[in-house]
Amino acid sequence: MTPGVFLALTATVAVAALTPGPAVTAIVARAIADGPRPAMAINAGVVTGDLLFFALAAAGMAAAARSFGDFFAIVKILGALYLVWQGVSLWRATPRIAAPAGTSHENHFWRNYGAGLLLMFGHVQAMLFYAALMPGFVNLSTLTWGDLGLLALMLLVVIGGVNTGYALLAARARHFFANEPAQRAILRVAGTLMFVAAALVVTRV
Repeated sequence: MTPGVFLALTATVAVAALTPGPAVTAIVARAIADGPRPAMAINAGVVTGDLLFFALAAAGMAAAARSFGDFFAIVKILGALYLVWQGVSLWRATPRIAAPAGTSHENHFWRNYGAGLLLMFGHVQAMLFYAALMPGFVNLSTLTWGDLGLLALMLLVVIGGVNTGYALLAARARHFFANEPAQRAILRVAGTLMFVAAALVVTRV
C-alpha cells in the first residue's frame, strides 16, 4: 500500500466521519444529557463496530454478509427501538443539576458501549461503505498484516477522534445552562436527537 493510497483512504474516512449520521447524533445526544463519559462509551462501541466491518471487508466476507439481510433488518429495528426508548427516558428525566459525578444510571460504561455497538450492527450502510471502499482503493489480496494494522489504527484515530470532538463540544455546551428549566430543555433536545438517530437508523439502507 503506497502512501498516496493511505492518504486517500484516510481523507475518505475522515469526510464520512465528519458527516453527521446515526452514530454522531446518538453521541451528541448522550453528551448533552449526561456529559462526555457516557458519550465516549457509545463512541467506543461505534468504533468497535467500524473495526469489525473493516475486518469483514478485509477478509472478503462483506459480500457474504449481505445475504444476512433479514438478520440485519431485525438488529436495525432493535437498535432503533433502543434509541427511541433512550429518547423517551430523556424527555421524562428529572434535571440533575448537582448530581455527583458517576452516579447517573446512564453513566454505566457497558450499557452505553452496547448501545453504540448495537447501533452499528443495525447500520448496514456502514458495512457496505467498507465493502465498496476497500476494493476501490487497494487489492485486498496484496495487503500485508502491517498494512491492515495501519488501516485499523487509522480508523481508530480518525473515527474515534472525530466522534470525541463532537462529544466534547456537545458536553461543553451543556455547562452553559445551570438552572432547572434550561436543564430540562437540554434533556428534551437530547431526547429529540435520540429520536432523530432512530429515524436515521431505520431509513438508511
